Order: sequence, then structure tokens, then C-alpha cells
Amino acid sequence: MPDEARLREQARAAIRGGSIPTRPADRTWGGPGLGKPCAICQQPVRKNESEFEIEFAQGGSNPAVTLHLHVRCFAAWEFERTKAG
Repeated sequence: MPDEARLREQARAAIRGGSIPTRPADRTWGGPGLGKPCAICQQPVRKNESEFEIEFAQGGSNPAVTLHLHVRCFAAWEFERTKAG
């Protein structure tokens, strides 16, 4: 897992690139990883790791977007999104 500065850099890049919003998630769950790639570092969140699953409603007939994040990546995103938003 990258260090804090690298994770925050990756979070900023994900925000700038539009792959993750700066607004708070509409729904948030925590639990064991599902093996899906993290929205920040792109590494899988393994089953022996904890993850946050965050959902963003799109409105209308568009389905919600669900993202998976490592706990440390979630923290980096939270820090950076509050600075950017």
C-alpha cells in the first residue's frame, strides 16, 4: 500500500480525472473486500482487507455508481475532496 502522500496524490488525480466525485457519497458501507479494484489506487481490495463501498446516485433513469476503496484510500479521498470541493 502506498504511503499517505502518494495516496493523497492519487486521490487528487482521481478527482481531477472525474473518476470519483468531490461530493459526499449518497450511501456508504464498510466490510470485507470483494476483490474489486480501488477507485483511488487501482489495486484490488482483497477479501482479507476492509473496504468502503460508496454509492453516488445519478438521477433519473441512470443507475447509481458504486465504487470500492481501501480504508486508507477512502481517508485520502475524504481529505482531498473536502479541500477540492
